[in-house]
Amino acid sequence: MAETRNNTHTTARNATTKAKATAAKAKGTTASQAKEAADKAEDTAKEAAETTTRTASRVTHAAAEKAQATAGKAAAAGRTAAVEAPKKAAAAAGTAWMVIKARKVLTAATGAGAAAAAATVVVLRRRAARRRRPLARLTGGRLGT
Repeated sequence: MAETRNNTHTTARNATTKAKATAAKAKGTTASQAKEAADKAEDTAKEAAETTTRTASRVTHAAAEKAQATAGKAAAAGRTAAVEAPKKAAAAAGTAWMVIKARKVLTAATGAGAAAAAATVVVLRRRAARRRRPLARLTGGRLGT
């Protein structure tokens, strides 16, 4: 029975030794694999950061170009408005001054036009009255038109 105990004990010791060796080997392999995975993750993170930086730089540059173009257009429109405004004001002032200078002529022309219209009305009324014969005038146009 002593031999059986020794064999069992030896077998258990051998199994333990083998298990420890396998565990140590697995530990080494796992550690190296974990280190490789961490290195890969670090490289990927660096590449992602560089890509993000480049993309952000491009977007910022494009936005700056658009803002500069818009500002240029606004400045050109402002300059155009600043140049056009005095011209328009001068034209309006010239028209107003012409009306003020010619007010007597305008008044006379307006008065003459009104007098001509009144004279035309008077002439047309007389002509219409002359068309009626005496009998028509007496009957209010009912007889002898």
